[in-house]
Amino acid sequence: MSLYSPARGWLLLLCLCLPLAGQAAIGPQELVQQTTTQTLSRLQSERVALEQNPDGIYDLVKEIISPHFDFIRISAWVLGKHWRTASKEQKLRFVRAFRTLLVRTYGVALLDYTDQEIRYLPLRDDPTNGDVTVRSEVIQPNGEAVSLNFRLYQRNELWKVYDISVNGISLVTNFRTSFATEIKQAGLDNLIQRLEDKVATGGK
Repeated sequence: MSLYSPARGWLLLLCLCLPLAGQAAIGPQELVQQTTTQTLSRLQSERVALEQNPDGIYDLVKEIISPHFDFIRISAWVLGKHWRTASKEQKLRFVRAFRTLLVRTYGVALLDYTDQEIRYLPLRDDPTNGDVTVRSEVIQPNGEAVSLNFRLYQRNELWKVYDISVNGISLVTNFRTSFATEIKQAGLDNLIQRLEDKVATGGK
């Protein structure tokens, strides 16, 4: 299931703009900008190895991205009211499967990176409030600017990503609408099982 269209080009940029493990606590926008350069350097240095073993990109994504996503918060928002009524087992299964699918999607997108220019816009929010939107524009080869915004909140002095939006379309809202329809038709257990089956077959 795609997040957006074209999903790869947009999701790729999410991978490029997330904080690295162990990095000193700095402002959210500075973190996004610094990590873009670091991630591109890592991708370039491992390009030959990744061409021989594309699945290796998943380890790169897990190392750089996963520790800085709040997958539990994302999952709770995506499931909405169904999260509140889900059992602990259902929550755990959903988070595990959903996280794995996102990691794989990001990995495939990262392999498709083609040196698009990224422009960062001034931060409008006050970081001391603990919740900000980092805004950027991705310049496509045809000159079109794609709006890419990151929602982050601060927890224990670290910034965590809990949503992104592309041209005004929220990841959380997109999945929430899709999953709500599926849950209404077949139930939460069936949704979880479908995601787990997708994970078991490599996301196909």
